[in-house]
Formats: sequence, C-alpha cells, structure tokens
Amino acid sequence: MADSQSIKIPAHHNIYTGNNNRDLRIDFVIPDTGTNSDTGLLIIVPGFGAHIDSNVYKKMRQQFANQYNLITVQCDYFGSEFMQSVENFKFKENLNEMSHYFNEKELNVIKKNETQIMPILLGKDTVVNVLATINESLEHFNDMGLMQAIDVITAIEAMKILLHENDVEFNGNKIIGYGHSQGAYLLHLCNRLVPHVFSTIIDNSAWVAPVYLTTNRILQHRINNLILNMEFDYLAKQVISDKAALSLFSVYENFENGALIKSYLGTNDNLVNISSKKSSISHLKFVDFKVIDDSKVDGKIFKSTGHGLDADFIELFNYSMSKDSAKHNNAIEKQTEYEITLSKTHIFVDYSYGLPLFNVEL
Repeated sequence: MADSQSIKIPAHHNIYTGNNNRDLRIDFVIPDTGTNSDTGLLIIVPGFGAHIDSNVYKKMRQQFANQYNLITVQCDYFGSEFMQSVENFKFKENLNEMSHYFNEKELNVIKKNETQIMPILLGKDTVVNVLATINESLEHFNDMGLMQAIDVITAIEAMKILLHENDVEFNGNKIIGYGHSQGAYLLHLCNRLVPHVFSTIIDNSAWVAPVYLTTNRILQHRINNLILNMEFDYLAKQVISDKAALSLFSVYENFENGALIKSYLGTNDNLVNISSKKSSISHLKFVDFKVIDDSKVDGKIFKSTGHGLDADFIELFNYSMSKDSAKHNNAIEKQTEYEITLSKTHIFVDYSYGLPLFNVEL
C-alpha cells in the first residue's frame, strides 16, 4: 500500500480577524514505487458532507497515487467541520406551534417536561423542521470562499516546498485539482488567486457561487419514521458582504486561464443553472464543459443528472484522466507580487516568502 502521511503546519492567518494562530492538517500519499520527473501532484477537495477522513477520499488518495504516478494531497480546510451533519439542533417552532404533532396525553407530558418532546416524536411518522446548532465564530466558520481557497493553495505550496527540501523528485508543472460541488468551486477560486498553479482542474458540479451564502442548507435526517428537516443558517451569510466577489462571473472576468478545465454538470441539477455555469466559464481557454443528460447516465460513472451526478468519484477521475489531461501545461508565468480585484474586494498576493501571503481588503 502507498505510504500515507499526515502533517500539521502553521496555516495562513485568518483574513477576517488577523489571527495567525492556526494549524492546517495535510494528508498525502506518495506512490509505492517512489517518484520520478513525471510524478504529478493531485489536490482533492471535497464538498459538503465529506471530509479528509471520509473513506472514499482515503481510498482515492491511495489508489490514484499508484495508478497515476501522483502525490495525492488533501487538507482539512477552514470551516470544513461545519459542512457536515450535526447531532445538536433546536426546534424551529415553539410548543404551541408544534401542538398538532401530539395528542392531549402527550401534550400534558410535554408541558410538565419539555425534554420529552424528542422521545415522543421518535415514535411518530412525521416531518419536523429543526435548526442545526453549528457554533461558528469569526475565528472559525464555513466561509465558503477565500479562507477555504487559501488553505487549499497553502496545502499545494507547502507540499511543493516539503518535496523540494527532501529532494523528492516530481513534476511541478503537473498539478491537478479534483473537486465535487463546493470543493470544485473552490478549485475555480484557487485558479483565479494563483493562476499559474494548476495544469488541470476536474470539476464535478461546481456552482456558480456558493449557494448557502444566500439561502439556508436543508439536510434531511431520518430517525426511524421521523424525518428531521435540518436547516443550517451559516455565519458567512452575515459576514461576507461582497457576495458578488465570489461569483464565477467575477472570478473569471478578464482572466487569462492556463489550466485545462474539465467540467461536468447534470441537466437536473437543482443548485446550478446550466446556462449560467456555461456562461461563467465558456469564454476561457482550455475549457471542456460537459452537460450530463439522461443519455449519458451509464450507471457506472454517472448515476443521475442531479447535483453531483451521483457520480462514482473514482470512475469519474479515471474517465477524466485522458492523455490531454496528463500533457497539458499551464503557461501562465508566476509572479512574485500581484493584485486581484473581485467585485469590490481587493486581494494582494505576495509569494516572496515561499508560501503565498494574501492580504484582503473586504
């Protein structure tokens, strides 16, 4: 089995508070046979509901390292723990508004002890609306944007430095990003922030802008016959004032793209509009935009036309890694210092210190 390692490094400072007391966990796998001048680097970025310790991602890091001669990398990026399910919640309705769920006897029990609401509900076949308890703060929250992208970039650049310092041979021009939904969106944002880095981006159902910046996330959770409609109201909705900056229309406005972008989107994606997504990226060079309709649902790679395509992540990567993916080179020249403007947000990037430093005027 390929050699899997996990490290923690000092992370980029929090752009919202200035706090530089952060750590970034990075897991990586080096091929069993070692590396050579053709060994590339793959960064895998999960979306909502998955994380660095998910079994499918552990499997991908192991399998792709040997199968494709890649150093596979994944990081535990800013606020990713708030993108999972939660156990703690509160009811959106008060007891009077919930009274229709209960008979008179049950109501009498509950009025004496409201902690009995949930035990009684567990015996019912019904749907209840609840609000997830996620305990975010400015020091750590699901920002769905710049901090998450900065952590992904830091993981890539830290790995390159680590490999160079340990005289590990690899191809620094073969940097591949593979992401799903929010993870794929972050790869696009990374591509704008560091346009010289990626040779290939594989995008499974990236949205045009983070959906949960403007609407709440609803996650259904079943316990016996009880269904909890669990609503997540993320702090980022309040904190991110320049939401337009995070739209791919802003991200890719007047942008010279150097990465080969392979993008997949289903015809019945309820979170991403096909025409908007196509318009946001189709003007770029090196874009292969594939719309997955019913005729392309093969039960192997693509199992639906909805968000995420119910894709087999391993088979989709295999499908995407054609010869042009392996040979594409990003010709964008690396700059030591540069400035990016996204809508009203100004970002100053400084590569003078090895790891890039991002100063953001929000």
